[in-house]
Amino acid sequence: MIFALNHPVELAGLLIGFVVGMLARGGVQQAVVSRSRRRSSVRSLSTGGRGPRVSGQWSTYLDPYGTVGAIIAGVGWSPRREPRRGTFDDVALLVAALVVHAVLAAAGLAALSAAGVPLSDLHGLAVSSVLHGDLAPSKAGQALALGFAMVNIACGLLALFPLPPLELGVVLWSRLPRTPGARRFAYHLLEEQWGVAVVLVLLLLPLGGQQPLLLVLINDAAGPILRAL
Repeated sequence: MIFALNHPVELAGLLIGFVVGMLARGGVQQAVVSRSRRRSSVRSLSTGGRGPRVSGQWSTYLDPYGTVGAIIAGVGWSPRREPRRGTFDDVALLVAALVVHAVLAAAGLAALSAAGVPLSDLHGLAVSSVLHGDLAPSKAGQALALGFAMVNIACGLLALFPLPPLELGVVLWSRLPRTPGARRFAYHLLEEQWGVAVVLVLLLLPLGGQQPLLLVLINDAAGPILRAL
């Protein structure tokens, strides 16, 4: 987002879109985890057990590393939730992230259209050009809506990158074959923040004079979505 400082209205759209997206994403995901734990508690109590204690509280909706990624590259992630083992809660968390960002992106695109920008004008748009402030409409309402929509598209697509702490990465790496070597490697990625370091490098470090790899992949994945509008 820091690259969009020359376009303060679009920067506001990016910032608002990211914060609203993380708050909504975290809230829905926390509701998924809490509901699953409550069901587990009911089953445990029905069989005479005490069941797990559910606090329903957590410290923050913003992951510090994900926020750093958003500030510099324009796209980030929320804190990793801890789904119950042996369930499909991690898949539900991935679906929740995608749905939240899809709904918010749709709202931003609707606002952009209402502000007078035909959605067909977005065909061929590189999402990273908006995230970096390289493309900003002259009208304030259009710039605000564009930033809001594009940051949510980018954050939703980033969740599909198969490396923790991103949701699809948690789904895949937590299901590695139960060999000792695979489990050690998954532990390093899931618990020792190796995955965070790799995601930040791929999100922030330009490769061969080009954009960072993850931004290139986000642009490629967003292309068909924008062309379908």
